[in-house]
Amino acid sequence: MDKLDAVTVTDNPMATLRASSIAYGSKAKEKLHLDVIPNLSCRDRNLLALQSEIIGADMLGHNNLFIITGDAPRDREGFKPVWEVNSIELCGIVKGLNEGTATVRGSEQAINGSTRFTVGGALVFDRPNEQDTLRKKVDAGFDYFISQISFDAGQALDFFAEAEERGDRVDRHVQIGLAPTSTPRRLRAVSQMPGIKIRDTTLEKLEGNPDFLGGIVSHLAEVADDLKSSLSTYSIGFHLMPIGSDEATHRLVEELT
Repeated sequence: MDKLDAVTVTDNPMATLRASSIAYGSKAKEKLHLDVIPNLSCRDRNLLALQSEIIGADMLGHNNLFIITGDAPRDREGFKPVWEVNSIELCGIVKGLNEGTATVRGSEQAINGSTRFTVGGALVFDRPNEQDTLRKKVDAGFDYFISQISFDAGQALDFFAEAEERGDRVDRHVQIGLAPTSTPRRLRAVSQMPGIKIRDTTLEKLEGNPDFLGGIVSHLAEVADDLKSSLSTYSIGFHLMPIGSDEATHRLVEELT
């Protein structure tokens, strides 16, 4: 674990009940002695509750947040999402808290003290209009980004190249998502998740490897090497999202370091 810089903790992912990311993150921070980045979704709380959570996170010693708008619930009949603000709006509010100002009943209100958060946001390379969304997020004050899972270096490379062509170079640190996956069946399921595209040739190569874990680790390490080489003038890193295999994740960490 000493080769990792930080650990993220999700906030009710896919609208499924989990322990508070901030409370769980505090326990993880005590045990791992690493920076822990709690995720905070706009979907499940109104603005008052979100700010209360953020101030509480500051009291517990967190200085890093990853803000997302939040996945739509699958069961819309039995779930009432809030979405009083989106991630871009919430980032601005966190930056206000850093300056000692909260947003209450539509107006700014001074608080006793200030928070000290660095704020991360999501990046999905193939999402429509993502270049424009990224610029809005940068303007709102996001300090870094974590991308959706990628199994192909080309997705990221095309995104960075398009930004260059637009004259809007990516000037924030980007953690590119890699997902060490335990079985061919899980890999196939990941390929069908929203926002994730895996080439058929990549799926066939990995699924046909008799040493699946070795193959997935080797493939993702090659993707990482390609990105590090091609994006050497940018600030990038890698965000590992284990899907069913701690072993593959540990092996990939070894490869990356």
